[in-house]
Amino acid sequence: MDQAHIATELSKSVDGTLATQLIEEAVGVEEAFRLRRWKNTELDGGRFAEVASRLIYSIDSGNVNLTKSVDDCLRYVDNEQVSHSFPERQAAIHLAKVLRSIYKLRSQRGAVHVSPTYTANEIDSRLIVESVRWILAEILRLFVTSDREELATTIRSLARFPQPLIRIYGEKALLQSTSFTAEEEVLAHLMFADDGLSQPELVSLIPKDGSGTRRAIAKLASSKYREIVLRGGVYLITDLGIARIESKVANLT
Repeated sequence: MDQAHIATELSKSVDGTLATQLIEEAVGVEEAFRLRRWKNTELDGGRFAEVASRLIYSIDSGNVNLTKSVDDCLRYVDNEQVSHSFPERQAAIHLAKVLRSIYKLRSQRGAVHVSPTYTANEIDSRLIVESVRWILAEILRLFVTSDREELATTIRSLARFPQPLIRIYGEKALLQSTSFTAEEEVLAHLMFADDGLSQPELVSLIPKDGSGTRRAIAKLASSKYREIVLRGGVYLITDLGIARIESKVANLT
C-alpha cells in the first residue's frame, strides 16, 4: 500500500487535495524525525498543522479553503455561535487543541525564529511526531472505513527513508539499493527495524555472502566501532550507527 492509495481511501470522505496534502505532510514529519532532523521535524509539523486545520475546517464548515490560516480555521471550530458539521464535536475540539500546540511549538521554540537560548531538539520533536500520529489516527478513525491501523502503520513505514530505501514485499524487508556495503546494509535494516534484529534475521535479509554479513555485524558491534549493540539476543543501532547511515542516505538524495 502506497501514499496514493492511503490518500484515495481518505478522499472518499474528505476533499481530495487536502487528503493528499495531509498524507504527504505526515510522511514528511516521519522522515525528518526518523533521520533525527529535529528542526525539520518541527517545521514539517507546522506544515502538517496547516493542512490538518484546513481539512477539519472544511468538514466542520462545509467550505473548502486551501489557503485559510491555522488560527482562522480553528477559531471557527471553537466558535459555539456557528453551525458545525464535524461528526464528533468533542473530537473536533480536541483536534483543534493539539493542532494549536504543534503550531505554537513550531513557531515559538526556535524552528522558525532564531533564539539565543534554544535550538530544536529530540524531546520537542518527539512531542510533535507523536501529536501528528494522534491527529492522523483520529482523522483516519473518523473518515476511513478500511483497516485504519494498517493505514497508520503503512504511513510510518513509508517514512523510514526518503526514497523509501526499504519496503516490505510479502513479509520480508528489501533494501532497494545495490550501492550499500554489507556494513551499511546491516545499519539500514536496523534503522528500519524498531525492535532490532537477530544475526540470523540480518543474514536472511541481506542478499550477500552470509559469512561476510556476519563479519560486518561483528565489526560494527566491536569496541572500535560501537555502531550496533547486542541486547536480549537482537542487535540495535546506536547513535553512531544512525549518524553513519544518515550520511549514506543523504548522499543518495
